[in-house]
Amino acid sequence: MEASTNCVVTIRYIMKNEQGEVLENTMTGEPVAYLHGGTGILEILQQQLEGLKTGDKKTVHLPAKAGLTERSFIFEVIVDDVRTASSEELLLGYPVRLPVEACDADCDCYKEVHQHKNVQ
Repeated sequence: MEASTNCVVTIRYIMKNEQGEVLENTMTGEPVAYLHGGTGILEILQQQLEGLKTGDKKTVHLPAKAGLTERSFIFEVIVDDVRTASSEELLLGYPVRLPVEACDADCDCYKEVHQHKNVQ
């Protein structure tokens, strides 16, 4: 499945400034999930992630001239998962995370929670 409107996309990323300094790094922590086509992350970033699949990596340049900020940023992104959003997620406009107790070993949310739980 590809990142597209009404999909929940889970990513990890490193955000750097123009000088290459790391400003934010989620590579070893919990991945970030957002509703593609929603307001969870910048639209210009979503456009750059459009069409990516689980396991894809991409470097995204967000130039200051895009009008978002006074500075440019570089994101190194890894797509951890892409799935169809539930009707509840579409209604709310953001991903819903089920409690682990509601999942079993075959559930995607179980894998998401436990896959990254022990990463240091």
